[in-house]
Amino acid sequence: MTGVDAHPTPTVSAIVVTWNMVDLLRRCLAALQDHGPRGGEMEIIVVDNGSADGTVEMLRQEWPDVRLIANADNLGFTKANNQGIEIARGRQLLLINADAFLTSGCVQRMVDRMTRDDRAAVVGPRLVYGDGTWQRWTAGRAPSLRAALNHFLFLERLGRGAAALGGLYLGVDVREARRVDWVSSACMLVRADAVHDVGGMDERFFVYMDDVDLCQRLREVGWHVWYEPAAEAIHLMGQGSRRRQGGPSPAALRSLNQYFALRHGEAAAAGLHLIEIVGFGLRAVIYTTAAFVRRETNLRDKARTHRTFFRLMFQREYRG
Repeated sequence: MTGVDAHPTPTVSAIVVTWNMVDLLRRCLAALQDHGPRGGEMEIIVVDNGSADGTVEMLRQEWPDVRLIANADNLGFTKANNQGIEIARGRQLLLINADAFLTSGCVQRMVDRMTRDDRAAVVGPRLVYGDGTWQRWTAGRAPSLRAALNHFLFLERLGRGAAALGGLYLGVDVREARRVDWVSSACMLVRADAVHDVGGMDERFFVYMDDVDLCQRLREVGWHVWYEPAAEAIHLMGQGSRRRQGGPSPAALRSLNQYFALRHGEAAAAGLHLIEIVGFGLRAVIYTTAAFVRRETNLRDKARTHRTFFRLMFQREYRG
């Protein structure tokens, strides 16, 4: 890897935010080094949010050419990304989680897609788990009451007509590039000028919904967001090599409700909360019944998760 001073304007600046993920970070950095853009230099910036697992020491010893920002505390995903964005020198920024790993050609295919559309501000790859299973939350539709209704009440799965209405996430593992409302910040290529124009990530979101919000603000000022499934990245979601079962995290749900209240107002947020109560209750009944009949571990996990979320819906912090 060449020192950053020799190449003050790299093609791509990769920004990795990490917190207590030293082993996964090693793998992430190795993949970045192996699968950078064709014919261009890629600088790597790591923003560590106060890890206590030896991350900073590892970086200084094993990756001396990486540009390191070592925060004393966990400042949150959005603030840490903004720190990296502020010092990045590349014309394009690759925002990637420490538990996400590039595959061969991934960055170049995203760069090519952005090059073909001069209004493309964001390009996201197809995300898969360690076992190769596609992740639905690779990309999706801007949250609305209709999208939430389709998602939480399974309407998007009832048939082609219902699915066309759109849920919160991609309903089908499409293999052709298309413009979407948002792509996951687990791995996204961003045009530096565009993200600076809108002021970076919104730091009101500590973690989660940062990608939906950023893409929404970019689209509102005329930029395009692309999903490029020809590019593929592995995203473990901090869970090792196997697919995580169950549902979203409590923090992700809190951020969804917070986002909805900020963008759509308190009345709409109350409507979303009601949909969530009905949806998680329905899902808890469906998965509990299925687990009793089929006695499969993954069904028991999903049933337990949705019963937990149904109970959480009655706590004040989940009301937007």
